[in-house]
Amino acid sequence: MTAANWCRIAIDGAPRLGRLDGDRIALYDGDLFADPVANGTVVDAADALWLPPVLPRQFLGLWNNFHERQQLEKTQIPDFPLFFVKLGESLSAHRQPIRRPAGFSGRVKFEAELGIVIGKPCYQPSRDAIDDFIFGYTCVNDVTAPEPLFANGEFHQWCRAKSFPGFGPIGPVIATGIDPSTLRVRGILDGEVKQDYPVSDMIFSPQEIVWHLAREIALYPGDVIACGTSVGAVDMADGQTIVIEIPGIGRLDNRLE
Repeated sequence: MTAANWCRIAIDGAPRLGRLDGDRIALYDGDLFADPVANGTVVDAADALWLPPVLPRQFLGLWNNFHERQQLEKTQIPDFPLFFVKLGESLSAHRQPIRRPAGFSGRVKFEAELGIVIGKPCYQPSRDAIDDFIFGYTCVNDVTAPEPLFANGEFHQWCRAKSFPGFGPIGPVIATGIDPSTLRVRGILDGEVKQDYPVSDMIFSPQEIVWHLAREIALYPGDVIACGTSVGAVDMADGQTIVIEIPGIGRLDNRLE
């Protein structure tokens, strides 16, 4: 697939599809997954009101998918990707605030992650065709409230802890035509690097994640799968800014309020 950085921005209150090139965004008409066409309009990226680059039907995330973290925490290597669901209201975008729900004063933790974006309906594909179903990759902040997660010792509440409104920033772009195995993921809190790890340390690569999951559940164009995080993720304090940076894709900036 041709290398490109696709995005969605709001203009006059309406969502528009765009392709970022340097500091300019060329606007396109049509469906992102069906050969959209440039309409000749170009806008300044500095003035853009960013939207999530896709609206996923399913927003999934992985746990325990990095060797370094697995070895540190002495967990078992799974034989199938351990995944959970982030509900749709958690979806957020570049430069949008991460807001605490009213009355919630507990811990809030960032997790810097690579996100897979599905480009075609995908169910029980052949293993050697997986790249045909992956449209591209994006930055994900899998924001988590650790206290609700472990509030019940018999049933860890993954969906609850990760699905507060705004707890799933993605973007700002979807990068196509890149090799994810060469990427590094960084989490930068108020200018201090907290996470910096290679995608190549994954237990299940992005292609393996899609293949395993699609053996059992149908995936759809626009679905997002967060690939899990490695060591170094920490709590955020109100007023702090967290940047998820993946060179080759971009920087996803959000502030906890």
